[in-house]
Amino acid sequence: MDFEKIITCMKQINFKPNIKNFNDKLIIQKIVFLLQEKGIDCGANYGLYIRGPYSPNLTNCMYNEKEKFESLKSNKKLTQKEETILNEFKEVFPELTPGILEIAATYAYFAFRKKENPKEALLKVKELKGFYPEAQIALGVLKAKQVLYEPTKQELKEMKKEFNAWEKSGT
Repeated sequence: MDFEKIITCMKQINFKPNIKNFNDKLIIQKIVFLLQEKGIDCGANYGLYIRGPYSPNLTNCMYNEKEKFESLKSNKKLTQKEETILNEFKEVFPELTPGILEIAATYAYFAFRKKENPKEALLKVKELKGFYPEAQIALGVLKAKQVLYEPTKQELKEMKKEFNAWEKSGT
């Protein structure tokens, strides 16, 4: 696993983690999963657990390198492509809300990692994350699509209208 790259990514998106805080650990797990799905290879292995995609080896690294991780000390340089991905990620997720990231990563796990059709992926997310309000599920799914789906220009224009409406209703 490229732990230095993960630290650099957290630094780039202005997230200063506290490893003792459960929500911070959840946020880290989901960010790394989504970034890997988008094309930043961090080398974390993920499976599906109760709170969505989870990497035990990432958790071990966080605890083993706690001080380094929390201080965001890394000399790793990112490629231009990785920097672009991080900038896009920050645009879609200006606020790192644990629930939205959990929903987005869970949807991404089914729709993008497992290549299930969007309707099936959404049904699985609703089944697993039914404790979240419907509007929050919709927002998380839309954000996953914004980050990971490569639309045509026409699709992008139509989706932007839809995303704006959902974002206004989800807040």
